[in-house]
This record gives sequence, C-alpha cells and structure tokens, in this order.
Amino acid sequence: MAAVLIDVARQRLRGALRLQPREGAAPLLAWRSAGSEVWQQVPLRCDYLGPWLIGLRLPGRRLWLWPDSGDAESLRRLRKALLSLP
Repeated sequence: MAAVLIDVARQRLRGALRLQPREGAAPLLAWRSAGSEVWQQVPLRCDYLGPWLIGLRLPGRRLWLWPDSGDAESLRRLRKALLSLP
C-alpha cells in the first residue's frame, strides 16, 4: 500500500493554469507543466464549482483546486470565468 501511495504522489500533477478572458466569448485556457516554459492551450471542463473546492478536467488530467491553491481574489476571478464556460 505504501508503494502505491508513493507512486500516486510522484504522479501528482503540478503546473500552472492561465486564463485569458475574451469579450463576448469563453476564456482561453492554457496549461504549463512544472519546470516547463511552454504554455499549451487546453480544453477545460469544470464539473464541480463549490465555495471551497473547484473540480476541473483537462485532457487526461483531473485537477482539484483547494482554497490554498491560490489567493482569494484569483480564485474568485477563476470561479467567475468558469461560469462563462460552455
């Protein structure tokens, strides 16, 4: 069991999500893996949007954003932008 937990911890997704708002359209989203300098535009789906937790799906990836994933203002802006996604 310990080996499984260690393996899961090693594979934990790390990086940054960038959101670019657009007037009258859904925002553009880009992902950059930790250690990389290349931003890749990605389709994103929000399947859970709560007051404390945000659940996101990227191709082949699952992200959970907790309150300590960013500052309060950034997370508030993200929640607002996610509401505009189709």
